[in-house]
Amino acid sequence: MIARFNLYDFLADLIPGLVFLWCINLMMTLLGWSLPFNFAGGLANASVMIALGYVIGLMLQAVSEQYIENTLLLRVWDGFPSARWLLPEDTRFSKTYKSRLLALMAECFRVSTEPEIPAAASPEQARALRLKKNQELFYLCYRFVDGFNPRPQVFNALYGLFRSLLGLFGILCAFSAVGIVVTLICGLDYPAGVFLLLASISGICSWLSYARCKNRSEDFARSVYDLFIISAVGKPIS
Repeated sequence: MIARFNLYDFLADLIPGLVFLWCINLMMTLLGWSLPFNFAGGLANASVMIALGYVIGLMLQAVSEQYIENTLLLRVWDGFPSARWLLPEDTRFSKTYKSRLLALMAECFRVSTEPEIPAAASPEQARALRLKKNQELFYLCYRFVDGFNPRPQVFNALYGLFRSLLGLFGILCAFSAVGIVVTLICGLDYPAGVFLLLASISGICSWLSYARCKNRSEDFARSVYDLFIISAVGKPIS
C-alpha cells in the first residue's frame, strides 16, 4: 500500500510540479525576474524546491482532474473507456468477451448489470445512465482485483501523470503566448523568439501527453477487466 502511494505521488505530483517550477523560472529569467531560490543551490534550496514542487504538483493534479479530465477528456472520449466499452453498441470488446464479463459481474457482485432507464428518457439520457452504471461496475471490478496484480495501479499512476502533464504543458503554452505578446510590445526580439520556441515545445508536449494519457487510460481499464475475469473464474494470477 505504501509503495503504491509513493509511486503515484512521485509520478503524478512531484515530477510535474518540478518541471513547472523550472519552466516558470526560465520564463521569469527572460523577463528579468527570478524565483527566490536557486535550482543549482544547496540542500536548503533543494528542500524548498522539492516541497514547492510537490505542492504545485498537487494543484496541477487538481486542475487537470477538474478541468482537463471532466471538461476536455470525457467530452472528447465520450466517457471513460471503462464505461464506454461495456455499451451494447461499442465494438472494442467482442460480444463473447463482453457477455462473459457482464455475466461474471452479475454473479460475483449480485447486482444487475442493466441500468434503470425511465421510459420517457431520451437516447442521450439513456446513454448517460448506461455509462454511469458501467462505471460503477468497473469500480467494483477494480476493488475486486486490487492487490492481485500491480499492473492496474501502475497504469492508473501513469494515467494521472500524463493527465497532469497535459494540464502542465497547456498552462505553459498559454504563459508562453502571453510572454510573446509582452516581449513584442516591449520590443524585445530575443526573448520573444525563446517564448515562441517554448510555446511550440509545450504544444508538441501537450499533444504527446494527451496521446499517452489516452493509451494509459485504456490500458488501465483493460487490465482491470482482464484480471477480473481471470480471478472471478478461479484461475491463478501471475
